[in-house]
Amino acid sequence: MGRGAPITARRLLAGCLAALAAAAIAAGAGAEAAPAAGARAQDVGGELGLGGFLPFTSWLRPTLELPERAPARYLRDAERGVAGTFRWRHDGWFCEFLHCAHGPYPMATLWGAVNLFEAVDAIQIASPSRAHRAAVRFYAVKNERFWNRRERGYAPYPGSRGTEAGGPIFFDDDGWEGLAYYEAYEANHERRWLGFAQRAFRFIATHGWAKRDGGGIWWNTTHPYRSGPALAADTLLGTLLFLADGRDWQLRDVEKFVAWANTRDVARGSHLWLERPSRQTVQDYIEAPLIYAEYLLCSHGYGPGLCERAGRAAATVAEAGMHRNRFGEPEYEYRWGPQYDAVFMQWMLAYGAATHVTFWQQLAELNGDAADEHGFKRSGLLLGSWWGGPIQTRETKPNMLRTPASTASLFAWLAVYSR
Repeated sequence: MGRGAPITARRLLAGCLAALAAAAIAAGAGAEAAPAAGARAQDVGGELGLGGFLPFTSWLRPTLELPERAPARYLRDAERGVAGTFRWRHDGWFCEFLHCAHGPYPMATLWGAVNLFEAVDAIQIASPSRAHRAAVRFYAVKNERFWNRRERGYAPYPGSRGTEAGGPIFFDDDGWEGLAYYEAYEANHERRWLGFAQRAFRFIATHGWAKRDGGGIWWNTTHPYRSGPALAADTLLGTLLFLADGRDWQLRDVEKFVAWANTRDVARGSHLWLERPSRQTVQDYIEAPLIYAEYLLCSHGYGPGLCERAGRAAATVAEAGMHRNRFGEPEYEYRWGPQYDAVFMQWMLAYGAATHVTFWQQLAELNGDAADEHGFKRSGLLLGSWWGGPIQTRETKPNMLRTPASTASLFAWLAVYSR
């Protein structure tokens, strides 16, 4: 594919969906009884690893198994979840908490609301209609509330459209917001939204790179530390934009981000990307965007070795489960927090569809079916964790908008990839 050839990632995936469905059926034929009573399991990895790639850690086959799942009606759940978030509506926007009852800044932040924007995008992609298209436009326009004209970036709190500088602007926020606008463009094919994604990446490329401090992307404009989430979101955003419009400066920045990530931001042993280079901490929602970005670059002829890097990182994440139970075994029940786990599932679904590795579809469906069972509460709102019990991350408190928004986005992306 030539550098200037416009191609969207969703078009790249479109041809893979039929093959994915066929592969899933073929894989299901080999299912065998699992050690756990009353369940069935399937060995989804071969001798050569997951998708032909061995993990960076030890390959513990045949422990890489997934219980059989019962597909849920994902589009229905996504629409129901999005409808429920209207209980948070206030003054033309949304509150961070139900009933707007907390603190001097009651309105939903960018990070607290961006998954709702993405859920609406995905619903339109999965089931195009006039109503769904109008919903994408509604959320795309409303998210302009975060644009700060003076700083030329997306601020964390709504109402930053004037000339005031305000507080710091976060480079991971701009990455997630840019991705939501890119998906709005894919959903509605309106180039205005692609332009909004481009201005997010231009802000990141201009102000986010730690040029005088050895590289990496700062967490925010006060430069407290280099951020893994910012690196992940911004690298994927730049990759998708380059594939959409072929601007060479975007490719140069993305290649710079990737080179730094693979040399300066990797964990000892697992070689997964870090939450920040000064800590040996990995998080699922950092790994998935970088895996998918590196695969996309490689598959389009930019860095052939990145396919193996992405494949081995994906196999490492799968083998480890990113979570382990008290016996040290891979745990496929994602419980950290709907917002973080939904980002992970979204981009691993994209990676699995592109590479024909059905593990990621099965993993997302397994967690989606659990969210269908446990997420909806008596109120009809998606306030529960996916597997029951408390949400583990302390950043997500009860009755926050981000919980139903993120679970709705999981259902919506499952609807996209389950077609």
